[in-house]
Amino acid sequence: MSPPLIFALCPLLLCIVWHVFRRLYLSFALHNVPGPPSDSFTAGNLARLHGPDSASFHEHLEKDFNGVVRIHALLSNSQLYISDPVALHSVLIKDRECYEASSIFLSLSELLFGKGLLSTTGHEHRRYRKIMMPAFSASNLREMVPILYEVAYRLRDGLIQPQLKHRTGKQEVDLYPILSRASLESIGRAALGHSFDSLSSTESTTQLQIDPYVQALKSFTPIIHKLAAFLPLLPIACKVVSPAFCRRALRFLPSSTIAVFCDIVDVMESKSRTLVRDKMQKVRSDDDSHDVMSSWVKNMNLKVEENMKFTEDELVAHASMIIHAGTDTTSSALNRIIHVLALNPEVQIKLRTEIMQTKEELMSYDELVGLPYLDAVIREMLRLYPPVTGMTRTSTHPHILPLSQPIIGVDSRPMDAILISRGTEIYISIAGVNRNEAVWGPDAREFRPERWRGNGQADWEGANNVRTAGVYGNMMTFAGGGRSCIGFKFVPLQLKVVISVLLRRYKFSVVDDRIEWKMGSPAEPKVDGCSALPIIVETLEHCSP
Repeated sequence: MSPPLIFALCPLLLCIVWHVFRRLYLSFALHNVPGPPSDSFTAGNLARLHGPDSASFHEHLEKDFNGVVRIHALLSNSQLYISDPVALHSVLIKDRECYEASSIFLSLSELLFGKGLLSTTGHEHRRYRKIMMPAFSASNLREMVPILYEVAYRLRDGLIQPQLKHRTGKQEVDLYPILSRASLESIGRAALGHSFDSLSSTESTTQLQIDPYVQALKSFTPIIHKLAAFLPLLPIACKVVSPAFCRRALRFLPSSTIAVFCDIVDVMESKSRTLVRDKMQKVRSDDDSHDVMSSWVKNMNLKVEENMKFTEDELVAHASMIIHAGTDTTSSALNRIIHVLALNPEVQIKLRTEIMQTKEELMSYDELVGLPYLDAVIREMLRLYPPVTGMTRTSTHPHILPLSQPIIGVDSRPMDAILISRGTEIYISIAGVNRNEAVWGPDAREFRPERWRGNGQADWEGANNVRTAGVYGNMMTFAGGGRSCIGFKFVPLQLKVVISVLLRRYKFSVVDDRIEWKMGSPAEPKVDGCSALPIIVETLEHCSP
């Protein structure tokens, strides 16, 4: 190795050594918090924590420990796994200045999308939220309802109905690719005002995958998982050089996986820039669209402070971000709600009865929101089966973390608080909080829409006293605090539109228990290891009484 190269690598090597020793110190600071033994020195418990078959491990952490658990990460580094509502409220709301999104998440987001909502903190992050939130207001969502209905009708008539070729009007259909296509189209239309898919059976899923942008979206999450072992090095690298430089430098690494990753990022950036420029041109031509991007572009022409307007690069970053973040999570939620209704025929019948009592043509925003059982079913599904089951935070200052009830430490003494050192990684179990019996009652792990009163509040008396940091119905599905999901009102609305359209025509049921839901970001239905959702679809005119 040449001396200049050695000299260039020295800062990076020193950062890595410092990082390892600092992590060992943080691990010692948490030594008295109980938790499972490490599975290996190098990977700790990470394989069982983040793997697709990790549901049983998460259930073990939730049931056998008391809301705060020490887990092992890379090289024996210790992290905290939290599902305690009081501790969670401290991290996300009460003491939020002491915690921030993890450095890996921030660095990766900037590398992928550029400077934007997901990659910034503090004042910069608050600025982005302030500009973006009006696009998701109730008044703007009202204008989006016809768009969502149009996609739902095309899903029903263009994709599902052609699958029912039998005279009985009853057939097993793999709804996974169908609902995935509808999710992309719904997000594309509502967020960017752009149609990615005609939702016609004559345009096959295989044909769609030829489109570079659609293919990039489908390959995005799998390629990130393949690079998971290298992600802890990303924040270190970004401290030495800028994320933009890292993005260019990756091209020179001799790795086919990294080359594919770079291609995906380039395709998404190029397509997003084209869409943004087209949208800017349409808005200049007095375009009356009500999609999210139109709202942001129109804001650029208003007489507001310059720092309250997006630049073109910021619009491009957020276009890529919103399509990526919205498509997969919405697809997961759509697949899950259909599966849940197929598994619970009595719920499906009751919900259909409520929907049939409304007018057949498209309902308004207020009419959809006003259907109590539809709202209860959607809330209960999102509570029990959140598409994303966890998120991470890093402590930025030393802090004493309060607990809702004491835990017994490794030294057999009770602990009612935990001293958190600066730099401690925290895994927030979204699913764990959503299934916490102290919040939801002894039947917290059961699907019971009747627990909702119709006003967004659970009917178990404990829920009135034990609050979480959740921004939606006391659940953590859309996170909480200053980094909560900006689309927490949009996703339930989209689900309500699709369900109100499909249940008028179809009955859904399952043949057997072949479908397994695998954890991930987001969760996916699988059959024999392949993404699939085989559901018996029957037209109502052929259903038995």
